[in-house]
Amino acid sequence: MKTAIQYLFFSVLILFSAYSAGAGSKQANTETPYTLIKSVGDQLFIDIGKLKDLDEDTKRTELKKLVSAQLMPHIDIKFVSFKLLGKHVREVKREQAVSFIDAVEQYLTGTYANVLMSYKGQEVRFIEPVLDSKSKFASVKSEIVEPGAPSIDIVFKFRKNKKGEWQVYDLVAESISLLNAKQKEIVSRISEVGIDKVTNELIAKS
Repeated sequence: MKTAIQYLFFSVLILFSAYSAGAGSKQANTETPYTLIKSVGDQLFIDIGKLKDLDEDTKRTELKKLVSAQLMPHIDIKFVSFKLLGKHVREVKREQAVSFIDAVEQYLTGTYANVLMSYKGQEVRFIEPVLDSKSKFASVKSEIVEPGAPSIDIVFKFRKNKKGEWQVYDLVAESISLLNAKQKEIVSRISEVGIDKVTNELIAKS
C-alpha cells in the first residue's frame, strides 16, 4: 500500500505541472479534465528546478509556497474535507468545520511539498475518457511509467464546482482510494479524541 500511496502523490503533482500555466484563465470553464491534463504548462517544475541549490529546510519552505500558489487551487479542498469527516460531518460546528478545512489544506500542502523533495521525473500517460456532458463528475485513467519498475495505473477523480471548473477530489491507484484511506483514519481518530484534536494534529503534520 505504501508504494501505491506514494505514486498517488507523485501522479497528482505531475498532473498539476500541466495545470499551473493556465491556472485562473477564463478558458478553464470550457475545458474537460482530459484537456486540462494534456495542456502544456510546466511552470511548477521550472520553479522547482530553481530551488535545487537550496539547503533542505529552505527548499521545503519554498516548495510549500509553490504548492500553495500553483497546485492547491485545483484541489477541491472543501469537498474533500467534508468527505474526510464521514459520519462526523453533521456533528461539527461551523467554526470547527472552517478550522478543519484550513487544516486539511495545510496538511496536503505540506505532504505534496515533502513528496516534491524526492521527485525524480516519473512519466504519466493519460487515456482520453468518454465523458457525460451532463455529469458533474468525471474520471481520467492514466499510467505512471518509470524505468526498471512496474507501471502503476492511476485514476483521477474530478468534480465540477459551482463555477464550472473541474477540480480533483480523489485519486485511485491499484484499487486504493487516497480519499477513502484517509477518511477511515480521520473518522476513527475523531471518534477517539474529537475534531479539535484532529485538526491540531493535521496542522502539526503539515
